[in-house]
Amino acid sequence: MTRTLFATLCCLLANVAHGALLEQVDPNQPAYRQPEDMILTPDGQYLLTANRGTGSLSIVDRKRQETVSEWKVGRSIVHLTQLPDDRLLGLDSAQNEAILLHRVDSQLTELDRVPLPYSPVRSALSPDGSQIVISCVWPRKLVRLKLDGDQLSADQELVMPFAPREVLFEPAGQILLAADNFGGKLALVDAASFSVRHIREFPAHNIRAMVLSADRTKILFAHQMLNSLAVTNTNDIHWGLVMSNDLRWVDLARVLNPEDDFYGEGFMHPIGEPGKGGGDPTDIAVIDSEQAIVTMGGTAQAGIGKHESYGLFRTNVGEHPTAVVVSPEKDLAYVANGFDDSVSVIDLKTAKTVSKFSLGVRRELTERERGEKLFHNARLSMEGWMSCHSCHTDGHTNGLASDNLGDNSFGAPKRILSLLGKADTAPFGWLGVSPTLKAQAHKSVEQTMHGGKLSEEDAQALATYMASLPLPPPIDQLQQTHDEAAISHGRQIFLRNNCVKCHAPPKYTTPDLYDVGMEDKELNREFNPPSLRGIGHRDTFFHDARATSLRDIFEVHGHELKVELSDQQLDDLISFLKSL
Repeated sequence: MTRTLFATLCCLLANVAHGALLEQVDPNQPAYRQPEDMILTPDGQYLLTANRGTGSLSIVDRKRQETVSEWKVGRSIVHLTQLPDDRLLGLDSAQNEAILLHRVDSQLTELDRVPLPYSPVRSALSPDGSQIVISCVWPRKLVRLKLDGDQLSADQELVMPFAPREVLFEPAGQILLAADNFGGKLALVDAASFSVRHIREFPAHNIRAMVLSADRTKILFAHQMLNSLAVTNTNDIHWGLVMSNDLRWVDLARVLNPEDDFYGEGFMHPIGEPGKGGGDPTDIAVIDSEQAIVTMGGTAQAGIGKHESYGLFRTNVGEHPTAVVVSPEKDLAYVANGFDDSVSVIDLKTAKTVSKFSLGVRRELTERERGEKLFHNARLSMEGWMSCHSCHTDGHTNGLASDNLGDNSFGAPKRILSLLGKADTAPFGWLGVSPTLKAQAHKSVEQTMHGGKLSEEDAQALATYMASLPLPPPIDQLQQTHDEAAISHGRQIFLRNNCVKCHAPPKYTTPDLYDVGMEDKELNREFNPPSLRGIGHRDTFFHDARATSLRDIFEVHGHELKVELSDQQLDDLISFLKSL
């Protein structure tokens, strides 16, 4: 037996003894991996990618720039967290599981897996390594897991006042930061009691990255900002007034003190400049105490910024970069490209992309998958400032208002509508001006985003993707608050008040326009009612987002109620709405 074969056999035997060997995948078999996350192993030898499309994990030899093995882990792996002793945690957003893995060189075994609430997206390891906190978007939950050797166990769940995404422990491990998936909220969670201490809010949406600086005194955020006072004409888009994309450095001590100025001693890199936007930032990696690199998912680029120096040094990478890591030597950055199954390599001294290599053979894309690429492509907009995803985060909504020609005029900003479960709810838009999703795709790209003529093929692909976006389960199911008696009583209240005139089941909308006693700033009084399905997942309501809770709709604005409701009746009506 040769020395190499003996070493390989020993490695395999050791790995099998440490867990169940996973199914190995041939990277030469055509597939659409869609890498969503990437980490660097502690020894710096391998890059590991979490593949959303195939549920696999690719192990890449960093210096050889090639995939050395690929392992079937689940259905849709979206995040990886490095743990001690060559272990790692993978999140499966389709099977709703946390999977504890062990790696020996290019071999991968499964140690344990535990069920999670719906839609897990991110995880954070406490500084002492004893616990892991996972964010689950649609149930609005944080889940704490205990890590005991090679065993995972669910410890506690925390219902949040918003849908969390990015999670990060501060260096002392006493506070966990949890950022809003859709808006600009940031929760300070007490790690010991696992309870919310305080909610901070800053002008942001699409918070896609949150990392500590090299000296651990600052937090870096990558996010977008939508300005409801700007209009989507060529002037305001060109100057970055409608949609800005930002890499922000914020003093950690100020963030942790609710009484302090959030932005005090902070600094912001604009990701984009007139004529050259940087739509949809997706990830950040810290290079050193002064520099960081940020990926721009919408423009297929990465940019290097220095603290307190204006602008970014930008370079082209692959389609829809989703994750970036920096080499231990601080000379190279590696970018995972989500829509072309590749990794780009950037020389950090020259800020230039020096190579790109494939994770494996990619199959031909379906029409829906081509539509997904277009939905996230900011280059469809004028100068690359925004994509469809910029406003419709994860196909949903950032809850903000935009003056975007949706009603064929400027001057009356409208709340951005969710696209989830919209396929059978035509017409589209607050004034019902688009009869089909294909027509809406043309209108959004050509009039709102000023991106030029959209081809019929691309419009159809976008429409196919939007039509495929499913509603998540109702919020009361996900939070285990479903009360059948209250829902039944609330349904009767809904019927007695003739809410079905505008919100007729089973779609809970109708195709007509109605005067509901409100008008916009252009004096429009008739609006198409949005479907109530999934309403429990929204945070703002009415055409101008004037209501910020379901209770406000009735208590503050008295929306279309024929009689005044008691507190119990209102509670039951809201229970019914949350069940839709």
